Amino acid sequence: MARIIVHTRGSPLVHRTPKGDTILICMCGLSRNYPFCDGSHVKIDGEEGGAIYVYGSSGKRVGRVERVETEKGEADLEDLATV
Repeated sequence: MARIIVHTRGSPLVHRTPKGDTILICMCGLSRNYPFCDGSHVKIDGEEGGAIYVYGSSGKRVGRVERVETEKGEADLEDLATV
């Protein structure tokens, strides 16, 4: 079964370990090496706020959704992203 997980950042989270190493954590959800960043966030250039973009298994953008039906009716995806 498919799931929708909303990632709202377009850049990685920079984490510094106690040893001083830097680890980049993927925040866009597109990394092939998830949860670590592989630079895939460059694919999201040009995306507009208030919409959710759909990516295929190849990592290529295939569509955009602005409204979704929820258990309580229709909702704007921008509202869902703030939950």
